[in-house]
Amino acid sequence: MRQISERVGRRGLAAAAGILAVLAVVALTPQLLGSRVSDALDALGSADPKWLWLGAAGFALSTLAAAGSWRSAIGLCGGRVGLSDAAARYGAGSFVNTFVPARAGDAVRIGLFSRVLGRGDRLWRTGGAFAALGAARAVVLAALVLVGAAMGALPLWPLLVLLALVVAAAAVATRVRQGEAQRRVAHLLDAFRTLGREPRSGLRLLAWLALSVGGRVAAAAAIGAALGIGRPLTAAFLIVPAVELAGIVPLTPGNLGITSGAVAMAFQAHGISFTQALAAGIAFHAVETAIGIAFGLGSLLWLAPYPSPGVRRVALLAAGASASVAVAGALSATILIPLV
Repeated sequence: MRQISERVGRRGLAAAAGILAVLAVVALTPQLLGSRVSDALDALGSADPKWLWLGAAGFALSTLAAAGSWRSAIGLCGGRVGLSDAAARYGAGSFVNTFVPARAGDAVRIGLFSRVLGRGDRLWRTGGAFAALGAARAVVLAALVLVGAAMGALPLWPLLVLLALVVAAAAVATRVRQGEAQRRVAHLLDAFRTLGREPRSGLRLLAWLALSVGGRVAAAAAIGAALGIGRPLTAAFLIVPAVELAGIVPLTPGNLGITSGAVAMAFQAHGISFTQALAAGIAFHAVETAIGIAFGLGSLLWLAPYPSPGVRRVALLAAGASASVAVAGALSATILIPLV
């Protein structure tokens, strides 16, 4: 918690509190946003809960795989961290991003992952790992655009932008692979040096990112199916790139409103009515946010200081058991009981 507070700052926390207060008022009184929003919220009542649960599973897989990608990226700089620990560090950043704008959670992740590196220049090295992660993500998104274009769901022009980023990253990796960092700022390129010397080291990073993006595509398709949208998988290839672009500069905590709007616009481009498209956007963001909060709370519990290993073990077991009971109860209430 101290690390989060240091990275976000008091002004960031105060700004987040103010924005969340405004958003809470809007959420409690949706009629303030007009009849279309109210109609979209009414349409959510007809969503099939089975598909929504599958969407939640897709987002959970995507989050865990994203944590794995951070683990691989920090490994390019010589850092070693287990998958559970990496998931906790990543999840803490997700929790911050849910409530604080401007991707403050990424700063928290850089700070937390930097602790697995040796002292000295570790923030520069972790920042370079974050940059390499962005370049690898561009590769995966380029592949996603290609598949979407083949399905007739996307134009090809975003591919040019993504390929330009990939070529620039490859040029940097090739240029610096023979050198060594002489100054502190030069450690920003440590991850690219490793990629230049050992290109195969990037395959694991790409695999984790592909799994993460694939989880989001599956979640988007499931949410579309929950609302009875035709060809939900094709629509998912419109939604995920739109959400990725909308998340580059999030202006609200958790990108609230922006993500829903991006999804709604993508669904409308798919020929869906505005009300149904907006309902899908709200559902997409709500399910993703719920998974992010749950994952983040578990991460904070994992990272919290404990007086002894025994107390930590008991606390984690109790939390895990409580979460399992809560999930089982919610699953029964939404799926099993209606079937009986």
